[in-house]
Amino acid sequence: MAARYDKRYRGLGRLNNAWIWRRLAALLREAGDGRMPPLVIDAPAGTGRFTERLRAAGCPVLHLDRSVEMLRRARQKHGPGRYLLADALAPPLAAPDGAVAICFRFLQHFDRDGRVAALRGMRGLARHAVVAYYPGWHYKMALRRLRRRLHLPYHVIRERISREQIEAEVGEAGWRLRRLRQTLPLFSENVLLLLEREE
Repeated sequence: MAARYDKRYRGLGRLNNAWIWRRLAALLREAGDGRMPPLVIDAPAGTGRFTERLRAAGCPVLHLDRSVEMLRRARQKHGPGRYLLADALAPPLAAPDGAVAICFRFLQHFDRDGRVAALRGMRGLARHAVVAYYPGWHYKMALRRLRRRLHLPYHVIRERISREQIEAEVGEAGWRLRRLRQTLPLFSENVLLLLEREE
């Protein structure tokens, strides 16, 4: 699984990562009032998709994942650092002031109730979070919907989630939506949310 995960971000995947990183870095600075945060909690971290770029920007990274293999591969790739075997939805830590959590390739596995529960669990990670949503706005989903209407074979179609629904889910989970940014409209499925925990 860890090896397959890394393969996603080679070739064209590296270009997609670069676009996402630009948006992510901007949102991290916004969360930090113009500065990069003193700690980024990547949960679930996988193999450390953005670790190299975060460290280059001066951000220490805490890799939190419930998979031993993912964390082992992350350590092999990135060397010494902070690696915590734990559940992102029940984090056993008190994040320092200014820390920001990031969450990628996770919420697409849930339905509405699951996303709300996951977001609610993430409130224990940090006061601010940058979370990737997958609302089915990009061209691949449009083509798959068209193929379905034409009774042609198609891959799995993601649920189409409106901005209003995203705001409702975020609010129900106890967050305030500060910013919503598409990484590359139509061409990237990642829609990044900058969230602030409601106290």
